[in-house]
Amino acid sequence: MKLDSDWLTSSETKKLFAALPKGSARFVGGCVRNALLGAPVADYDVATTIAPRQVAKLLKAVGIAVHETGLAHGTLTAVVDGIVYEITTLRRDVSTDGRRATVEFTEDWAEDARRRDFTMNALYADLDGKTYDPTGQGLDDIKVRKVRFVGNAVTRIEEDYLRILRFFRFNAWYSADKAMDADGLTACRELKAGLKTLSAERVWSELKKLLSAPAPFRTVNVMSANGILETLLPEASNSEGLQLICALEKKHALTPDPYVRLMAMSARDELAMARLCKRLKMSNKEKARLIQWAGDQTDLRPGLPGKDTKIAIYTSGKQAAMDRAMIRSAGAEDPIESGAWWRLYATARDWQWPEFPVTGKDLITLGIPHGEKLGKALAALKALWIRSGFKVEKAQLLTAAQMLFKK
Repeated sequence: MKLDSDWLTSSETKKLFAALPKGSARFVGGCVRNALLGAPVADYDVATTIAPRQVAKLLKAVGIAVHETGLAHGTLTAVVDGIVYEITTLRRDVSTDGRRATVEFTEDWAEDARRRDFTMNALYADLDGKTYDPTGQGLDDIKVRKVRFVGNAVTRIEEDYLRILRFFRFNAWYSADKAMDADGLTACRELKAGLKTLSAERVWSELKKLLSAPAPFRTVNVMSANGILETLLPEASNSEGLQLICALEKKHALTPDPYVRLMAMSARDELAMARLCKRLKMSNKEKARLIQWAGDQTDLRPGLPGKDTKIAIYTSGKQAAMDRAMIRSAGAEDPIESGAWWRLYATARDWQWPEFPVTGKDLITLGIPHGEKLGKALAALKALWIRSGFKVEKAQLLTAAQMLFKK
């Protein structure tokens, strides 16, 4: 098989390869895999027989910016006219502990391929687009979209337990409608306890990628049946909810949202969601969205008068209102009820969010002092403004402030 991709013949790629000895570098991994599968290519990984410090020297000599992002593992990042390439010297694993490896550099392409995770990721391509398959299985597996560990599945997983999650993530993205490799699945099930040794950040990163696949529910069902979902997400094991939200996204041509999908797999339990967010070390922004959805008690429902609907949306917050309405629309068995919740979602999504017209500075100008009294005044005026359906104007609010709070 031969690649025919624009990035192979770009001026940036040519400049990079021209700086290295002929035949010493090949593209590898995701860019080769995705090009062969007809999927978008986002990252450019290059493997080379040249030692990393020599690579850096050769690139810098022709004015290419080099960043030593993973020198201990032979990896450099090169930036050519704004295009990023990650360049790694061929290597073999000397020792591993299930999380990280000690490596030794090599010039043997087959040895480098043998330490990679899946056969479809152990494919290489030169500048002419010629592909190389040192394992002898990668190209055949690409043709049938089979996710297969390189060599012995148990050995590959014991080198890095994150490969369990990667096995399911790759199946979700590239082989969602096919049976999983039996040996790989068995090894993942038997070694799932190793997932507990991984850092929360690595686990959450992989889970987000898995939940971002177009239709991951079949994969998640398999994870559930094999005890892996319970190991990772005991608070979010409702795979049926995931299937329903995916169907709604497809119906309305929505971009897959891993956060709303996680919500659909979870109970609306604020404490349980807080535990999940803490355990996976989510960002503050991620935690805020998930916990707001789980804990919001606003009376948000279809059928409210227009004014009350907008007050409920405002009280919940735009994102929480959208998340709640979307999940209820997905889960409703009655098409009429589902449609009503969807219209509420659309109202929250499209509503021009009103801005409270009074500031603390406005009240200080009126003579209301800094401190507790100022805070109470702002809160009371905002409550009045909300109850009016956001109709009371600034002048009226300031008049009310003078009457109620000015000394």
